[in-house]
Amino acid sequence: MASNATDQKQPAKPKRPYLGKRGDKYELKVRISTGNLNADQVLAIKEVAEKYGSGEIHLTARQEVLIFDLEEAHIEDALSRLEEAGLKGGSAGMRVRNIMSCVGNRCKNCAWDTAALAREIDEKYGEMDLPGAVKMSVAGCPFPCIRPQLNDIGIIGRTRPRMEDIDKCKGCGLCAKICKVGAISISDDKKSVTDHNICAMCGRCILYCPSSARIVDKVGVTITIGGGGSWHVEEGPVLVDMLEIEKVVPLIGKILDYYKANALPNEKRLRPFVKRIGIEKLKEDLL
Repeated sequence: MASNATDQKQPAKPKRPYLGKRGDKYELKVRISTGNLNADQVLAIKEVAEKYGSGEIHLTARQEVLIFDLEEAHIEDALSRLEEAGLKGGSAGMRVRNIMSCVGNRCKNCAWDTAALAREIDEKYGEMDLPGAVKMSVAGCPFPCIRPQLNDIGIIGRTRPRMEDIDKCKGCGLCAKICKVGAISISDDKKSVTDHNICAMCGRCILYCPSSARIVDKVGVTITIGGGGSWHVEEGPVLVDMLEIEKVVPLIGKILDYYKANALPNEKRLRPFVKRIGIEKLKEDLL
């Protein structure tokens, strides 16, 4: 006997982890690369929220946008409008999540262009399927506003200072005053002295020196791995310090491939994976 069309197996709906159902309506997470939006994208989000949702949006802790109260019949239209503006559904599930970034070289304390690096990582590895969720954050200085050390992979900009010409130093003491870790002192002959064993390599002494006696010796990044920002909060151990910026993206790829090849079924985040393998073994295998 011929079966009815309704009895036949229907094609499965595509998995969309960026959609969350609340009652009979949905909330849509919008993926925002590096936390930056242009004016057209802001307008598209506004239009979708007003036309298809409640008109309310929420800025998430991971620099994404939530649009509330969409009806199922309007989801495709909402996604289509967002795609016109270069936006898409946000990241969720067991994959590389949205890459966070500070404002980069728009901040006077930033060592380099963090947004450009975050975009490069996102273009190469964004949404990569993995054994668990991997969250990354890129910061431009070691006093980071976006807490990269609490991410699965944290990237922290560093700037090592040096004295270009000691005779330029006027002994004003401004560098010692602004140093957050007490690494700078003024000698008896009124010259600035840095204890590099304490120096956090933030580069602020270079920015604030009125006589340009201090210059950049080296710019690099510290990479932490296995941090976590939810309960319980834990900073990730340092995998490598003062890595050249051009080596960051290849190393991120090695970390992700290593996790994919070696994770146990219950290691849904990097924190338990790193604790099992051990940071010294990871350094040996990855660096």
